[in-house]
Amino acid sequence: MANLVLPTKYADALFLLAKEKNILQKTKEELNIIKDILNNNISLKNVIFHPGISKDEKKKIFIELFSKYISDFVLNFFKLLIDKKRERLTDDIINIFSEKVDEYNNIRKVIVETAYPLETEKKEKLLNQLNKLMKAKVILNNITRDDMLGGIIIRDRLHLIDASVNQFLNSMKNKLKETKIIGIKKQSKTKTSKKKKITKKKVNKSKKINK
Repeated sequence: MANLVLPTKYADALFLLAKEKNILQKTKEELNIIKDILNNNISLKNVIFHPGISKDEKKKIFIELFSKYISDFVLNFFKLLIDKKRERLTDDIINIFSEKVDEYNNIRKVIVETAYPLETEKKEKLLNQLNKLMKAKVILNNITRDDMLGGIIIRDRLHLIDASVNQFLNSMKNKLKETKIIGIKKQSKTKTSKKKKITKKKVNKSKKINK
């Protein structure tokens, strides 16, 4: 798992500044533009992240590419990242910042995993239930999984509810294993107790003969 301590510090600092300027949503949108462009152009991403390319050259490329899409506020933040040699943290910083803005706006992104796509009616019903349960505006993303036999898995950044058939079967298997182990232990105890009784009888018989 990636260490998110450093990107969290940068995301927190950016969040506080953007909040102070009342441009949280605008900053989030601009950051996601940068993220999309870089992730859709791996060669460009490799150039900006390359340790052998000078800071000035990276900043020049960044300004030429992004100045028409983003504000000076975001542009200056990325200049700072380049100066600090932290440009490789870009994806993590953007993800953490976006999550913080969503939390601030009481928006929760929830992933719902199912074997088959949820029908519109069921999806809306589940969405309403999650809105009430989480007391937030829920953005629901339904993902289908071929390895799921049935049921549902609901998760967000902090919570996981696994009500899948797979999980049920796994728990049943574990319970059966436990039952078998307990059964063997009980049998072994009864066998040892029987052996003790037999040995006691033999001792008593030998005592009688000696008498």
